[in-house]
Amino acid sequence: MPNILANLFDLFFPQECLNCRNLLEKKDTYLCFSCLSELPQTHFSFHHGNELEMSFKGRIPVKAATSLLFFEKKGMVQKMMHELKYHNKPKIGTFLGNWLGKEMVASKRFEMIDFVVPVPLHPDRERERGYNQVHFFAKSLAKALEAELKEDLLKKIRNSQTQTLKSRQNRFLSKEKEFILNEAGEIENKHILLVDDTITSGATMQACAHLLRSVSGVRLSLASMAFSA
Repeated sequence: MPNILANLFDLFFPQECLNCRNLLEKKDTYLCFSCLSELPQTHFSFHHGNELEMSFKGRIPVKAATSLLFFEKKGMVQKMMHELKYHNKPKIGTFLGNWLGKEMVASKRFEMIDFVVPVPLHPDRERERGYNQVHFFAKSLAKALEAELKEDLLKKIRNSQTQTLKSRQNRFLSKEKEFILNEAGEIENKHILLVDDTITSGATMQACAHLLRSVSGVRLSLASMAFSA
């Protein structure tokens, strides 16, 4: 019965490619093959000292960092992020997480991850949206890396304010006051993968990483869906 209902839904409400709006073949997910092949992949997973890792040099010690796609304003990736956050398509995160997870496993640079920790949303924002857009992405990565998803470790206690006119250091200082750390004892001497949707200035990642690194023996790696160079 579920398959029959799914087929009827596809018949009357056929899925469109998020980018070009052409009808999707059944095997495609969110993007048609043509648009999927044009996504700006970073391939950071396979390269030590990549652009993302270098962006955190001197800010936080990172074992390895990766991002699946380059973020470009008005580009395909921005459209996907917008659909993920605001148009009730959280499973775009699953799609991207499965993709990046396979890449990270193949690279062998992200072995022995103990916990996957998504950057949290403020509770008010999560209630408004209905979900944390990073959850499905982080869950897929945890499964691929055979690690434990730990969503209650970080908590956001203040909503973000605009960061546009602030320096990188001031952005970090502002962000640092937005998060608190729970159950610190559980992560002593563990390797944590901190996960977010898009990394731009890196202030959010830096603030969360600073809290995690305050616990004895914590080793840290980073991953995101997209990176804005």
